[in-house]
Amino acid sequence: MPNKNEQRRDYDESFKLAAVEYLQRTGGSVEEAAAELGIPGAELRNWSRKSATPRRTAKSLTGIARLKAENEALRNEILHLQVQWDILKTTLGVLSTTVGRNGIA
Repeated sequence: MPNKNEQRRDYDESFKLAAVEYLQRTGGSVEEAAAELGIPGAELRNWSRKSATPRRTAKSLTGIARLKAENEALRNEILHLQVQWDILKTTLGVLSTTVGRNGIA
C-alpha cells in the first residue's frame, strides 16, 4: 500500500506497453521486472492483464522473428569462426615450414 507522503505517478501508454513487453521478454516475475523498472508491482501486473489478450498473437510473431534473427546471427558467427580457423591453420602451416627451414625446429 502506498505511503501517504508518496505521490501517485501517472505513466503514459508507451511506457506501459514497453514495461509489459519487457516483462514478457525477460520471462521473470512481475516483482523482479517492476523492481528493475522502478515501478510498483501491482501497476505492472494490472498493465499486463489489460494488454494480455491482444498481445499474445503479437508475442508469438515477435518470438518467431526473434528466433529467426538469432538463427541468422549464429550462422554469421559460425562463418566468422570458420574464417578465423582457416586463417589460423594457414598461419600455423606457414610458421611450421618457416621454422623447419631455418633449422630451429
